Amino acid sequence: PKSLLWQDDFSQQFIVDELGLPLMIKPAHEGSSVGISLVLKSNDITAALKKARKFDNEILIEQFIHGDEYTVSILGNQPLPSIKLETPRQFYDYEAKYLSEDTRYICPSGLSNIEELTISDIAIKAFKALGCEGWGRVDFIRDYSGEFFLIEVNTVPGMTSHSLVPMAALEAGISFDELVLRILSSSIQGFENE
Repeated sequence: PKSLLWQDDFSQQFIVDELGLPLMIKPAHEGSSVGISLVLKSNDITAALKKARKFDNEILIEQFIHGDEYTVSILGNQPLPSIKLETPRQFYDYEAKYLSEDTRYICPSGLSNIEELTISDIAIKAFKALGCEGWGRVDFIRDYSGEFFLIEVNTVPGMTSHSLVPMAALEAGISFDELVLRILSSSIQGFENE
């Protein structure tokens, strides 16, 4: 999606002219959707910026993409099966991730083989382009025309009961214990290569 890094001289009108509405406003260095806001009206931009500033001085303002949310976990140099995320909330926010019992995690995601290869290829390229190694997760929105938009790369994704990397690993036949051992092994190899 189109995005801006917040600057003090941005007016609400400038932001709307550049990105349109709705918008996502979020702290640049937070995870788990902490401090993030979906902005539907230009009058709500100031409150969303204030909320994000509680967590970070760098704030991202992004075009909101209507569509379905997916994630691809990376283990070593291999993508794991994608997961489709469904929530009755407006977006996959903190509550949907950690508190809601209504969030659905669909793995396998229901993508065709070609779509799965496409999203996995984008995930691996993004992961490598940022110099990431070992393990991580790449998040996407697929708009209603079928185009995948890369949202972010998570370099230290969660490992809880609601976490996505263990779900994808299990779908690929990798137990939680084996996943942890592989992550540790890749970390040790990374240290040895420095």
